[in-house]
Amino acid sequence: MKTILLKFYTPILFSLFFIITSGWIGWLSNPENPVAFYEVGGGLDYITYLAYGIGIFVALFFWRDFIGTDKQKSYFAFLFLGLITLLREMGAQHWLTEHDTTAIKIRFFTNPNNPLSEKIVAGFIIVVVVLIALWLLIKYLPKMLKGFFTFNPLYWTIATFGGLGVFSQCADRLPSNYFKATGERLNEMTLWLLKIIEESGEVCLPLLFGLAFIQYHLLINQKKRLMRFRRK
Repeated sequence: MKTILLKFYTPILFSLFFIITSGWIGWLSNPENPVAFYEVGGGLDYITYLAYGIGIFVALFFWRDFIGTDKQKSYFAFLFLGLITLLREMGAQHWLTEHDTTAIKIRFFTNPNNPLSEKIVAGFIIVVVVLIALWLLIKYLPKMLKGFFTFNPLYWTIATFGGLGVFSQCADRLPSNYFKATGERLNEMTLWLLKIIEESGEVCLPLLFGLAFIQYHLLINQKKRLMRFRRK
């Protein structure tokens, strides 16, 4: 099991398996309208919260690998971003405003009807999240690039996480962008496939988040065993 988890291609195969399995379950649950599985209140909603629960639980479970080390600040930063993402999935962006649909879009800040107090609170949260994400990116980008090209499984999981997140957003925006560009709508099969990629890809992210912590734990233990062996 440890050997499988430390293969560089594991996060890619896992993501593909999860997305394909999700599409299969969605089809079986409602062959006449498989998209219903991915809509609000559909079956994927329950899987989403389970996935976030697993990801955050794994991160908390391996706290000893970080507390008291030079990675402690990074650990809390990643954990904070994970919790913020969970809150967003739960609809926290709607809780921040009583006068609009969401508080994390540009139109919320440009709408003069939205109270200044709501804009200040939402803006502060957004700035904090962006600064933490940028700090982590600047700190670990050189390591990520090196790890990616040396086939380090941890950094391949991080790369898969980022790539899947971008791919999911592209799948989300493609139908509307296609309609704006051509004036035509995509067929139902294509819309369903894009929905699978978008929703299942987003649900897969917290699982990859947890996988990264498992891989880090295995790698540092592997390094410790190697150091003890050399001392002998």
